[in-house]
Amino acid sequence: MLTVWNYEESVRRVSEKVREWKAVSLKKSTLTNEIARELYEAREQLDARGRNLPNVPNGTYEKGWREYLEEVGLSKSTVHRWLEYYEPNEQRLLTDDEYEQRKREEQRKKMDHEQAIKDKVQDRIQHNSIPSDWNDEAEQAYQEKLRQEQKNKEWRERIKQESEMREKAPSKTDEALKDFEELLSDLNVQAENRKKITEKMRLTGDNAYHEFNQMLIDYLESLDSDSQRLEACYNGIKIFKAYIRDHNLVRA
Repeated sequence: MLTVWNYEESVRRVSEKVREWKAVSLKKSTLTNEIARELYEAREQLDARGRNLPNVPNGTYEKGWREYLEEVGLSKSTVHRWLEYYEPNEQRLLTDDEYEQRKREEQRKKMDHEQAIKDKVQDRIQHNSIPSDWNDEAEQAYQEKLRQEQKNKEWRERIKQESEMREKAPSKTDEALKDFEELLSDLNVQAENRKKITEKMRLTGDNAYHEFNQMLIDYLESLDSDSQRLEACYNGIKIFKAYIRDHNLVRA
């Protein structure tokens, strides 16, 4: 890197290179080490400047990375993607294979780090004491685990209570499903039993014997197993309930 970095000089140099570059083909495959190095250095310098800026008087404005890119004629997202390929120590662009290898290594390190945090949290839970290498990240993960365990406990308790309530006082839905299950035992019969099934269903209205109802019975009979028939009935209930709700169909 340059010993002294100057904003205006850098903008001038990069702008000239970008204009020449655009005349050929402005894409990552034609990105040069020189342009990548200039952009990387500018970002590092401006990031450092932003971190170290003292309190400035009102009306004072310091140009940053966004303004820099606007002046050289490049978008932030594009440059960010390009600089992921830049290796600052070697001051060169990585090949696609090298880039993929580096991403895999970064992912492996991330997974190792996450597992280390999980191990710290588990160690604290098991021994009911804070490990010596405890930190803010581990504390955050620990608190999140406690919240999740509380949610799981509440959910299990809710399921248990609802199950007990159903056993004590079966709902109309449970009774209807029970009727369906009883009906399904008869659904392997052929066409001669359709009337019996229809009557058992106690269909009402002018459309009780409509061909659509017979078609539904035919469809259920065509399924291979009772479990498939039961699932089809459950789905049918959902469809009809949604239709009633969406169309505000309420029997007077």
